[in-house]
Amino acid sequence: MSQHFSKNGLYAWYVAVLLSLGHLVSFLDRFIMGLVLVPVKTEFGLSDTQLGLLHGTGFVILYVLAALPLGRLADTGNRRNLIVTGTIFWSLATAACGLADSFGSLFAARVGVGLGEASLVPAAMSLLATYFSRDKLGRAVGTFTMGASLGSSVAFIGGGAILAVLVAQGGMDMPGVGHLTPWKALFVLTSIPGFVLAVLLLTVREPARVEDTVVAKPGVRVAFRYISDHLPAYGWHTIASVSVIILVQSYAAWMPTFYVRSFGLSPAEAGIVVGTVMLVAAPLGHLAGGALTDMFHRRGIESAPGLVIALMLLCGVAPAVVFCTTRNLTLSIIAMAAFKICLSAAAPPSLAGIQMITPERLRGIMSACFLCVVTLVAVGMGPTLIGLITDYVFGDENALSSSLLVMTLIMAMVGTATAWISRPPVKAAMAKI
Repeated sequence: MSQHFSKNGLYAWYVAVLLSLGHLVSFLDRFIMGLVLVPVKTEFGLSDTQLGLLHGTGFVILYVLAALPLGRLADTGNRRNLIVTGTIFWSLATAACGLADSFGSLFAARVGVGLGEASLVPAAMSLLATYFSRDKLGRAVGTFTMGASLGSSVAFIGGGAILAVLVAQGGMDMPGVGHLTPWKALFVLTSIPGFVLAVLLLTVREPARVEDTVVAKPGVRVAFRYISDHLPAYGWHTIASVSVIILVQSYAAWMPTFYVRSFGLSPAEAGIVVGTVMLVAAPLGHLAGGALTDMFHRRGIESAPGLVIALMLLCGVAPAVVFCTTRNLTLSIIAMAAFKICLSAAAPPSLAGIQMITPERLRGIMSACFLCVVTLVAVGMGPTLIGLITDYVFGDENALSSSLLVMTLIMAMVGTATAWISRPPVKAAMAKI
């Protein structure tokens, strides 16, 4: 049942934190794969390209196909219940990853994870845009996106620690299933927090929509027509956002493997190193990016999202070059932290920008359209392209750092240019809301 509420109040922030926790759990289940790429490759005899498919394309397939209908459902149905159902589904699929006995079955389970997680962002972004006014939305979205990076950190730190224990004891026995190797047991254990989260999400109240009594619920055709009418704003902003997320996804997928290959760390050690850096750097970036977007907006800079994205990509180039080229472990970790802060700061304006130029009645399905493009290109292609460049351009798995550097320089140039170009049309679109 829809309920009335006070924008920007204490309960609104409670909802933002709980949705951020949902984002955390979804990224925990999504990125735990990055920690076990080496043992998965060894057990199934896979190439780097196949590993990229598992981490990216497998997750993306149904995520993209389901995003539009789920986005439409977020605009017409109960958003809280949609998120609860999706959470249970992706948690079951995560457990299924631990029961896989081949590349095909593991790929299928990853497809299931993507399907469940497709419910989260459209419904969550619609809820946040309803609970918060425009001048507070950047920080609310920053809180939400912070959960994603915390989830990645938990996957690498907590997952790394648990994996080390599982390796030491040779795996885990599961009633009714039998003995699971360490990486498979890790997937099963990782699925548990999702079921706890589903219960907590039941405390979220579905707010009444401002436009419920005035505007009929739109369909996909209406959304596409609106995009067409404001194509420069949506198009340039989306390209800039895709450039950011390609880098976020590529680094998140391959950083643990990078430290295994370049510095000789074990998968567990690499996970703890990467996770610790992300635990500190990513939340700082998300909060800074959200606060910076809100600050510019309060000062009358309506093109704040594009401005923040461009600034953060430019600032991130130097530390990325150091990270990819140094052979000093300490310097590499420092550079990774600086680069992660910059990338994380570019994430809130990417998501908030779409909400700022979209009417409330279209926010769920518009978020879904945005996610379709971003996920298909960034999540689906980013990690896989790194594997392809490593396998077929450099022909050496130890050239992973070179693959990351090539991707970074290209995406930084594209993202900075398109973010800057997006500013005038985004400002014009905001003026019509």
